Formats: sequence, structure tokens, C-alpha cells
Amino acid sequence: MADFGADQKFQYKCPFRKAWVDCGAEEDQQLKEAYLKLQKGGGQPEVAYLLNGVRFKTDFSGMVRTNVASKRTMEVRLKGGSLPFPPPAPEAGASAPSEASMGKPDGVPQESDEKGAVPLSPEALMTGLEGKPFPHGVRKAWGQGLPQGVTMSGRFEFTMQLDDKDYLGEMLTWNMIAAGIDPEAFDSHRVLAFTNKNKQTVIGNREEIEKMLTSDQSYPITVTYHPPRTYDGMPESEVPGWEVQRTFLKFIKEAVANVDGDIYKVKHVHQRRTFERYLLYLEDYYYQNDDDLADSMYGWELYMRYPFMTGSLGLIDKTGPNLTKVLRGEADVLEFLFGG
Repeated sequence: MADFGADQKFQYKCPFRKAWVDCGAEEDQQLKEAYLKLQKGGGQPEVAYLLNGVRFKTDFSGMVRTNVASKRTMEVRLKGGSLPFPPPAPEAGASAPSEASMGKPDGVPQESDEKGAVPLSPEALMTGLEGKPFPHGVRKAWGQGLPQGVTMSGRFEFTMQLDDKDYLGEMLTWNMIAAGIDPEAFDSHRVLAFTNKNKQTVIGNREEIEKMLTSDQSYPITVTYHPPRTYDGMPESEVPGWEVQRTFLKFIKEAVANVDGDIYKVKHVHQRRTFERYLLYLEDYYYQNDDDLADSMYGWELYMRYPFMTGSLGLIDKTGPNLTKVLRGEADVLEFLFGG
């Protein structure tokens, strides 16, 4: 029965190091065991395994290794000779192994053969000819310093196929890391959306989301996280304070709508001057931020979202919900300022 030689080892083609890299002992052993099962008729063309807590899949029919979470693919090959027997034929429409994956030289060096940094790799571009490190901004402009797929954009979108049914947690975690999203600031209730193949979208409803994910008929499912553009470039630490401002404006927006935006429905003259400012505040905010405040929070929602800010609205907790009554003259603002 065919077997691997003692000096043979699986490798993967790393796009970051620009080299063929030896698989670790654990991964190499799992790949060899899975490959040998194919000749016994009991194996599968694709093998899944965990490596340092990260799930990978290797498809022998295409000689491709895939990070399940990031969907990043890399070619694999056997170093030190040919495979014990030919790999299984790919399914209809799938790509066959590349010539390099089957052992033909492709000009890409082996990391184990390089004494220094591999040419054009991130390591080689860390320093100049005089040994001085290049500034991070320069390396980033060259496309170095950030792994492929890492955007730090604060938003993401990915598609789950039926084969990914059990890997939502890993895929979600990877995309959050790639987008630079702090787990504590992750707004899954209002922003995280799941859309099935029939274009039905669910946001914030746990039961409906679970129902969608457990149904094979839902796949492929597109998962998106696109927070309002008003937060772009804003440090996570400043978001709670910004949400407070949006809550203030939400009360004003609703009060203005309740009097139909008509200044003559404001009873007291001195409050009409304030009402004019409200209209200007809202118009300026809409224009500057492209935000209609549709998803802004009431005070109690703000406190549930950010418990450490409980009470931060101060008197607005009283006057905000009653602003319409104050404008109509149905209530005296002094009752809320000095009342119980």
C-alpha cells in the first residue's frame, strides 16, 4: 500500500511570506492520514481540522487549503517527492490542482531554504538598505503591515454557504477582527443583518435568526454589518457620547413632528424662538451627518446599551419625553425642572 516518505512534508503557499511554507507537524500528520484514507475508499476529498484554534479545510481534489472563517485560500503541495497516488478528480466546474501543487517548480522559494527574509515579503520590506525601519505609514501604503482581508473599516459583509452552517461564530469573529470592531461596541441588535437566498432579512430577532440559520433552505445567507456612516472614523470611546447627542435630537425631532413643524402651534412666544433653533439644529444635523436619526435611542434604550451612562441625560430624562406638551402649552417646563 502506498505511503508517504519519511522526509516528505506538506506545504502551503503563503501570500504574505511570498514562499512555500512547511505545515506544522500536527497539520502535516492530519493531512497525511486523511490523504491515505482516500486509497482505502473510506476517506473524503476534503478534510477539516483545527489548528491553534482556527478551523481549516483542505480539498485534495484541488490541492487548496481554506481558512473557514476568512475564506482565504492557499495552494498546498507535498515537499520531497510525488504524492503516493494521484489526488481525486475535482467535481464538475471545480478547478483542478495547479502544476505547482503537483510538484512543478513555479519560481516561488521555500521558506526553509531562505537564510534571510524572502524577497518582496512583509519581512523584507520592514527595513531599508541601511537597516533603518521604514515608517508604518509607508509600509501600509505599499500594502504591507495589514494582512489580506483586514480592512479596519468598522463594517463587513460575508456569505455563508450550507457547508458553513456550523461555523457562524468563527466567521463572525474573523470579520469583526478584520473590520476592527470592538466586541463591546458591536451592535448586533440594531445593525447585524441576516438575509437568506429569498432576500428575506432579519435584524435583532434571535428566534427568527436561529430559524433561518438552522434551515437548509435558507442558504446561502448573507451576513452584513453596516453601521450608519455618521460613525465613520470615530473612535469607539466617543460613540456613547455621540449617541447621547442623537438621543437629545430624537426628542426634538419627535416634538417638532408632533406639532407638524408649525411654529404657530407652539403656544408661547418665547418658546417659538427656541422652536426656530430646533428646526435649525435638525436641518444642520441632517445635512452634516447624513443621518435621519431613525435608529437613535430613547433614554432607557441608551442606558440599557451603555449602563455606565445611566443618568447622564440629566433633566432631559424628564423634559425630553414631555417636550411636545411643553411646546403646546399643555405642561409647564418648570414642573419638570423643579417638580418631583
